[in-house]
Amino acid sequence: MNSKVNPSEATSTAKGAGDEGSHGHIKLKYQPAVPVPKGKLAVWLFLSTEIMFFTALIGTYIVLRFGAPEGSWPTPKDVRVLEWLGAVNTFVLICSSVTIVFGMEAAKQNLPSKAKTWLLATFVLGCVFLGIKAYEYNSKFEHGIHPGTPRSLLYDRADLNYLSAVKANLDAEILSIEKSKTALVSNSAAEHSHSGGLDNLVLIRAGLVQWTQKTVGEAESPIMRELALESLAHQINPRGPNPRVDAYLASETADVKNQIAELMGQQEIVDEEVRELQATVNALSGELEGEQDEEKKADIESRLATATEKSKTAATRATEVVDLLAPLENRVAAYDQFNEIHDGLNEHFHLRLPMVIPSGNTWANTYFLMTGFHALHVLGGLVAFVVLLMFRLDRSRAGLMENVGLYWHFVDIVWIFLFPLLYLF
Repeated sequence: MNSKVNPSEATSTAKGAGDEGSHGHIKLKYQPAVPVPKGKLAVWLFLSTEIMFFTALIGTYIVLRFGAPEGSWPTPKDVRVLEWLGAVNTFVLICSSVTIVFGMEAAKQNLPSKAKTWLLATFVLGCVFLGIKAYEYNSKFEHGIHPGTPRSLLYDRADLNYLSAVKANLDAEILSIEKSKTALVSNSAAEHSHSGGLDNLVLIRAGLVQWTQKTVGEAESPIMRELALESLAHQINPRGPNPRVDAYLASETADVKNQIAELMGQQEIVDEEVRELQATVNALSGELEGEQDEEKKADIESRLATATEKSKTAATRATEVVDLLAPLENRVAAYDQFNEIHDGLNEHFHLRLPMVIPSGNTWANTYFLMTGFHALHVLGGLVAFVVLLMFRLDRSRAGLMENVGLYWHFVDIVWIFLFPLLYLF
């Protein structure tokens, strides 16, 4: 008897038979833990916390940086950041990641001498990174760029607090030089070396700082007060070309020169009047000495008293004119001497006067916080390298080198994020 078989049933039967056969060869084995070495698992858990830590720091910086209004965040030039140094440090760390991998592979191949050589190269590259970072830090400290008060010379805007800080720092600098000159008064060479600097500081104080105080105190327009403070900040530490300040200084100097011309005309008139009155007083005094007639003597004494009083009044007016001329002449002298200094008084004379850099303190706080923590992590990696170098780096310690390498790669990756954020934007 011929029986017909349904094709779908045949296929199902074949699959079932195949499944039974395949299931018979499967052996399930229970894995009691994560299938990685305990040391590597501990490193990954540690790195996960570090990732969250640096993510918070970098995220906060991004919010502050890109949330600031345009033009209100320091440029790399403003805060003495050298892009090429950051690029060099990036290259150094990338090279160190390569050398640590070569060292790990040498250890796996049971080549301890080669592994130790590559590890030593990684250590040296890490030291180079920290050395460059120390140089950058020192450069910023020399210019008063610190993370916040009390030593920071950064001010977010030119206001009265900024003006007071400039005056206090300048007075302290002048006092320091004067004390130094007094202590070395017998050393003519030392005295001569200070004289030029002291003269410049005195002119800065009289022609810039005190003049700005006078202008701010007398100006009725808030715009004029703002311009006066902004011009002082620009002359101390320019952040680039500022046509607004240049136009203000040129216009103000022209007005000051006109006032000087008028006052000098008045001074000539008053001086002539003083000379005439003094001549009259001298003449009357001579007549008084030879006069015997009491009535004429009394008349001469009366005229002498009047002439003397007028002479004193004229001398007082002459003194007032001189007092008015002094600040004006100091202002013009300061403009003529310092106007062509394009790199700023701080840089030109190596001064440490407060600087106006919008959001400068916020930048400094975030910069030193992020790069400081990163530098500490680099230092931690160097300590780990020193410990490893004490052992024989054969195949048995390849896993340990791999764990340290994971940490070092993480440090490098963090810097890859920090470099463009801090050096290029």
